[in-house]
Amino acid sequence: MSEKKQGYLDFDEYIRQGEPGQKEKASIWQAAIGLQAVDGLTTSDYLKQTARKHIEGTIDIDQARNLIRTYYQSKVQREPDDDDKQEADKVSANITKILSSKTSDFSTGGYIALHRRIFEGVMKHAGELRKHDFTKKEWVLEGDTVHYLNWEDLRRALDYDIAQERDFSYSTRISTTVNKINPDSKLYTNNENIIELVRVIGNGELSIKQMMELKGLKHRQNFLDYHLEPSLRERYVRMKYPDRPNHPRQRYLLTAKGLALFREVQ
Repeated sequence: MSEKKQGYLDFDEYIRQGEPGQKEKASIWQAAIGLQAVDGLTTSDYLKQTARKHIEGTIDIDQARNLIRTYYQSKVQREPDDDDKQEADKVSANITKILSSKTSDFSTGGYIALHRRIFEGVMKHAGELRKHDFTKKEWVLEGDTVHYLNWEDLRRALDYDIAQERDFSYSTRISTTVNKINPDSKLYTNNENIIELVRVIGNGELSIKQMMELKGLKHRQNFLDYHLEPSLRERYVRMKYPDRPNHPRQRYLLTAKGLALFREVQ
């Protein structure tokens, strides 16, 4: 069987060599699966095979989601990590459908609906605001405890944050460094936080703690939300151990795209 009929082996090959439609689908699947890795989850080989069928155009995204659902419903032999893989597979497929639609509702109701669409078929209370208070330790914060907002104030806080974001102008926050990057370049980004993190990592391999120290930051959640996760999502930064996100010696380094940007802005 020829490579054209068989399909490429991984998403990067589709992104580099595939047709425009295949490149877009592969990029979306890669982002969706990468978000699971950030949460410490790994997708199954079946999910990747199904994603390739969608990228190749032999099935649509709804058929892909149905295949994932029926795969776990009909699976006879259970494995110890099936629950985690099932969550990662279903959420990846749901995120792929959402990103493929290219529409969003920037409101509290829109975000609640987005949560429902992402965790549909995974969480019993998907799309509902919690009605209890809790704290928990996060591996991505190196074991630090997160104290979440009390549940009575969640909707009010969401309304406020979204209103603040809607009225904020990022045009006044773009550094002169960003303006030096050619907007037509494939390396272009107007996210100053990504550029700063690329500079910090450079040719090295750094832990979350090391990156924060070099950037002079103390609030880990803000660092994750506004610096590291966007850099991972935009594929400027990658994990040293992508298949084991909670590896005790996990480090972060630049991708080929990140290194090219580093050479342009250093």
